[in-house]
Amino acid sequence: MKLKDAPIQRKLMKVILLTCGAVLVLTCACFFVYDFITFRQTLRAQLATLGEIIATNSTAALGFLDEKAASETLLALAAEKHVIAACLYDQDGKIFSVYPPGFPPENLPAYPGADGYRFEGLFLVGIQPVVQDSRLGTLYLKSDMKAMYQRIELYAGIALLVIGISFLLAYFLSRRLQKTISEPILTLAETARVISERHDYSVRATKTGVDELGLLTDAFNHMLTQIENQNQEITTFNQKLEEKVRERTAELENAKNEIEVMNRKLVKSNHDLEQFAYIASHDLQEPLRKIQTFSELAGRNPGGEETLQKYLEKINLSAQRMADLIRSVLNYSRLSRLSEEFSEIDLNITLDSIRSDLELLIAEKKAEIRCGPLPVIKGIPLQLNQLFTNLISNSLKFSDKAPVIDISSKILPGSEVRSNGGLNSTDNYVELKFADNGIGFEQQYADKIFTIFQRLHASQHYAGTGIGLALCKKIVENHHGFITARSEPGKGAEFYVYLPVEG
Repeated sequence: MKLKDAPIQRKLMKVILLTCGAVLVLTCACFFVYDFITFRQTLRAQLATLGEIIATNSTAALGFLDEKAASETLLALAAEKHVIAACLYDQDGKIFSVYPPGFPPENLPAYPGADGYRFEGLFLVGIQPVVQDSRLGTLYLKSDMKAMYQRIELYAGIALLVIGISFLLAYFLSRRLQKTISEPILTLAETARVISERHDYSVRATKTGVDELGLLTDAFNHMLTQIENQNQEITTFNQKLEEKVRERTAELENAKNEIEVMNRKLVKSNHDLEQFAYIASHDLQEPLRKIQTFSELAGRNPGGEETLQKYLEKINLSAQRMADLIRSVLNYSRLSRLSEEFSEIDLNITLDSIRSDLELLIAEKKAEIRCGPLPVIKGIPLQLNQLFTNLISNSLKFSDKAPVIDISSKILPGSEVRSNGGLNSTDNYVELKFADNGIGFEQQYADKIFTIFQRLHASQHYAGTGIGLALCKKIVENHHGFITARSEPGKGAEFYVYLPVEG
């Protein structure tokens, strides 16, 4: 870095020059003030001496009232070029003689003032008594200050010359000497700037001498070495700490996920156990109680063949219902254990297959199934076939007129899924809508209908085991989806199935 390019060097030079200039100006000012005061005193003393001499030589002229002698005495003032006016006053205070000859008397004081020598404006005025045994009159002298001004001008020129020479000398000396001070400081400043901008503590300042600035450079470099070592230690420690934190975080996250999965499985298992407990205590016992009751009645009334036949039919129906219930329970339990691989399924083909399977029932009910194009998704073929079968069968069953079933689909992001059901908002889902014109149900029972063996209507009015919609929910959950329903009594029902899709 060049000296002329360094702001600190320019500032240092300015400080040196301003300091020298201030000292010189202050010294010259003090000298001027001192010389001004002493020279004024000298001028007054000189004029007082001159006044005494002229007053002494004027005693005879005033004593004999000799104007000619008085004028000749005053002419001696011609030797003093700074005296611009003078006059002699007689004992009565009237002007007796003036200097220079022909000087207008009106420009002189009409009457002498108090004795003494004093400065009045730009002039030095003296009032000197003329005394010989008694006071004969008064001498008035008026001198200009040109001598003092000339002296001040001379001194000012000398002072300016000295100050100029001093400034030049200080400038050249500072140019030569400041490098030994400014360059080490600039080196330290540049090193500090580079470290601050780059955060590179491997940079070191260049040592330029063995003086105090050299010691400062060594101390600065030693400090940088310590900071660099500490930063390396801290960086290494932070890396190890971050690695441990990542490991612990991953472990905790895995443990948390495992616990959540286990909790969900436990909650689900508890729910299934509650449902099976209900089945064992209610639904499965009901046909058993009927079989037991009608068996006892048949045993107590063996004589009536017609009555016996009736009891046997009741027993047969109860046994058949128990078999249906057990078969439904087995189907439900199989869904929990099923581990089939997912594959691509064209839902249009699935629907065509179900139309064929339910052809007789559809014809018997005079039902109409209307459907637009359906997507291809990944799933378990058998389960999705059963899902469609149960939903369509449900619409065919719970109808008091010719069923009309509308099936539609559309792709939605998880954030727009109706009631969401805990779906991932960042994934896409296909919404399958099954709408019918059946008997419908109260909306308050929308969740109850998906519970195993929960029925909203008596079995004598609408056949079934009460497990079809529970199987639908289990199948949708196996596919990581969500099912919900909307309905009003007498206005049909709408079932919404949301299944994940790619893209």
